[in-house]
Amino acid sequence: MKRILIAAISGCVILFIWGAFSHLVLFIGAGFTPLPNEDTVIRTLQNTLPKQGLYFFPGKDFRRTTAGQESTFEKKFKTGPVGMVIYRPVGGNPLSLGKLGTQFTSNFITSLIISFIVSLLAASYWKRVFAVSLLAALACASVSTIYWNWYEFPTSFFLAQCIDQVVGCMLAGLAIAKIVPSAINRSNKNGR
Repeated sequence: MKRILIAAISGCVILFIWGAFSHLVLFIGAGFTPLPNEDTVIRTLQNTLPKQGLYFFPGKDFRRTTAGQESTFEKKFKTGPVGMVIYRPVGGNPLSLGKLGTQFTSNFITSLIISFIVSLLAASYWKRVFAVSLLAALACASVSTIYWNWYEFPTSFFLAQCIDQVVGCMLAGLAIAKIVPSAINRSNKNGR
């Protein structure tokens, strides 16, 4: 258990540093486009949106839709425009301690799960690193693809997220697989 914890901390630090490098150096603005007429749009949002939230248009209450509303929604969706707005009426620090702390905690939980899974694998070092990379690809396939496919996040954003996750987990996996012994190695030691 001690090695799993040490591996998780090591993986967490690697994921955190990789995340900072990939977002602040490599993928700056991947998939994001500056908002034209930003001041006008912001004033409209401030005067129109009642509170913080995730807004989708054309609008539809997916829990309480009648047949007539469904037809109107489909017609509006087909003719467009279609989009999403993530809105927070008050500003804040883009790199606040709270956000960095949440990211670090998320990286630690990710690394802890990876470390535990790696401890269960009876495979060579490189196969365990590859398995960790596949876990990241699984996360992309099961989550990021939804945003790209259904909500039409830009392909450049989707690909940047996939590369970020797979490379980050592979780098963390290099350390984690080195620290956590293979299940085969443990069983050989216990058998002697």
